[in-house]
Amino acid sequence: MFNKDNFIEASFVDNERQNIEILTKSEDGKTVIPTVIPYDENNDMFKELMTIKTIDQLHEDTHNKKKAESELFKQEVMRIAKEDGMFDSMSKEENKENYFSNIIDGVTRKLDDEDDLFAFKIAAFDEIKKINESDDVEGKKRIRQAKNKIELFRAIFDMIE
Repeated sequence: MFNKDNFIEASFVDNERQNIEILTKSEDGKTVIPTVIPYDENNDMFKELMTIKTIDQLHEDTHNKKKAESELFKQEVMRIAKEDGMFDSMSKEENKENYFSNIIDGVTRKLDDEDDLFAFKIAAFDEIKKINESDDVEGKKRIRQAKNKIELFRAIFDMIE
């Protein structure tokens, strides 16, 4: 059972609002105990809950909890998108100054960086239709064999002009 001293929170757990989760503290206060009860005005635990919370408060607490969970979910999605590099492409329209600065920085910084060079080569073959669908074996070979970003972009521009 629960009372005002060990009660933490209560909220509906289903969209139909037929079940209520009540969180209480254990006697030592170190453990949270979840209990799910039906929304039934004849249920003894429901009656006890109504001495601590009104039904309106229960609905409002549920709304606030779902809203907070939704915000946390959005933040987690954004964190994952940033980690996977998806955010950069999604935000380029929102922040064109940084987008173009990042391109220039990516091209001119560390000209011989093998990881960047490899990523640019892959992107050229995957993202540029004229290169991807081209029968120009020599042009594709120059892209694959480029030793730095300048050579790579020269080869790319030669193919797409």
